[in-house]
Amino acid sequence: MTPSGPTTTDHASLAAGPTSRTRQDEHRELDHRLANSLQLAADFLIFEHSRVADAHARAALVETAERLSAVGQMHRFLAVHHGASGVDLDPFLSEFGKLIGDTTGLYCSVESDAVVVAAETAQQLAIAANELAMNAAKHAYPWGHRGALYIVCRRRGDSLVLVVSDDGQGLGKDFDIARAQGLGMTILQAIVRQLRGTFHAVSDNGARFTITAPLPSGAASAPRSFSPPGG
Repeated sequence: MTPSGPTTTDHASLAAGPTSRTRQDEHRELDHRLANSLQLAADFLIFEHSRVADAHARAALVETAERLSAVGQMHRFLAVHHGASGVDLDPFLSEFGKLIGDTTGLYCSVESDAVVVAAETAQQLAIAANELAMNAAKHAYPWGHRGALYIVCRRRGDSLVLVVSDDGQGLGKDFDIARAQGLGMTILQAIVRQLRGTFHAVSDNGARFTITAPLPSGAASAPRSFSPPGG
């Protein structure tokens, strides 16, 4: 008897499988290359910082280098956590929170629901958390004091809520998030617009910033199972 050949479905599966894996590999390779390029740019800025006399320019170069380095590390994490369905925010933000703690000197606590989102959304949330952490490290605590930072990301129905807070001195009486002019706040406001979300800040035993954004229809809770892979 002559063995039957692959069915039409088999051909489709064979065609789709390698293509899907190749695209994931391409995303990972791109994230690695971006990470390396951003770190190189950050190193150049640190080198230039050592040659600049003006204090304000030196501080600006250091902050920019820190931003580039953090975004580069974020792309390394994306390369690890970016699966076929997207990025699980729970492990992704937990690892990114460790980096934030190392770079800012803050005691960083992270809690996140297991929600799978597009890589672009995970990237925007990580950049927002990093900007707010830099802000807390600079303004929340007395100079040299290593304070706490709390990052909480929750799913609320069809929305995602990111809260970044500290136990510091809080916001000034005249602080208005809509009129904030600093680079960090400008970056945050741009991210919120991209997420089509809202941005609020209050003083509550420290500063608390909240970003609320609608979840795309494709977002899902990450599966949690004790079954072995394929089981």
